[in-house]
Amino acid sequence: MHDVLGRVLEETELRGRVYCETVARSPWGVNFDRVDQAMFHFVTEGGCWLFAGRTRQELVAGDLVLVAPNTSHALADHEKSRRVRLSDWLTAREPGESRIGGNEGRETRVICGVYEFEHAGPEHPVLRLLPRTLHLSAQRIGERPELASTMAALAREHASGGRGASLVVSRLLEVVFVQALRTWADDEPPGGAGFIGALGDPALSRALAALHDDLGRAWSVTSLARVAGTSRATLGRRFSAEVGESPLGYLTRARMTRAAQRIETSDDGLAAVAHDLGYSSEFAFSRAFRRQYGVPPGEYRRRHAGSLGAASATVSPERSSANRAGR
Repeated sequence: MHDVLGRVLEETELRGRVYCETVARSPWGVNFDRVDQAMFHFVTEGGCWLFAGRTRQELVAGDLVLVAPNTSHALADHEKSRRVRLSDWLTAREPGESRIGGNEGRETRVICGVYEFEHAGPEHPVLRLLPRTLHLSAQRIGERPELASTMAALAREHASGGRGASLVVSRLLEVVFVQALRTWADDEPPGGAGFIGALGDPALSRALAALHDDLGRAWSVTSLARVAGTSRATLGRRFSAEVGESPLGYLTRARMTRAAQRIETSDDGLAAVAHDLGYSSEFAFSRAFRRQYGVPPGEYRRRHAGSLGAASATVSPERSSANRAGR
């Protein structure tokens, strides 16, 4: 059986990258610019507060926070402390400098970074499930030996700055992301973690694996139930309760995500993409694609025609500063 979560993340080319390491003493605060990437904050020493909308979360050493894309948030020692924009701080500081704030109290260290999905939009099957902030306490992480050991290895590798450390840290961050999702899904009530939570149900896991293994097949709920080893009614009820949509609704969304990836990364004709994903006509495919992405596939391709090359060649001021200072 295919690993559905692993396959989805692999297809979208998940990459973790350290943005900066914040080393601070009171008073201090950093506003993290609203970005279209998921961010993470790993407190390795001391403590601080996370502010995101109405969320006020105290963080201590060993805590991990994942922040969904397009979520403005801040880290600070106190809610009344002055906050600087991350981009302003990274631009103004000296190369290699990571300290911020004053000289009071204990030192706090936070490894901050982003999770980049090379081929992902707002309808990415994982990103659309993430809460605005996903907090895993040091205690909860300690209850998951595999996650605890990965976090410890991440902290050691980042601190060492040895040869090839940036690559090792990036790979460890990818592992952290998957293990954090597992922990979160296990803690959520039925339906709270979408398809990720449903993967813990053997029947639903078989159904999801079959769908992702052959998105172009003319699936029906009956044929899918046969693969899952349950009745049509039971599969439909459990799938909707756990995943949050019907089996065929999920299939359409998965097909459109795969279609967007192919349109972005290949020169395949739209008729071929439509055929491979189970559509009898390019018109039917175009209509389904437009419902999910707001534009027809041809327009989507034109908009993304130069984005891949430009993205690899363009570095924002924030990234440039982070790369100079990061390990």
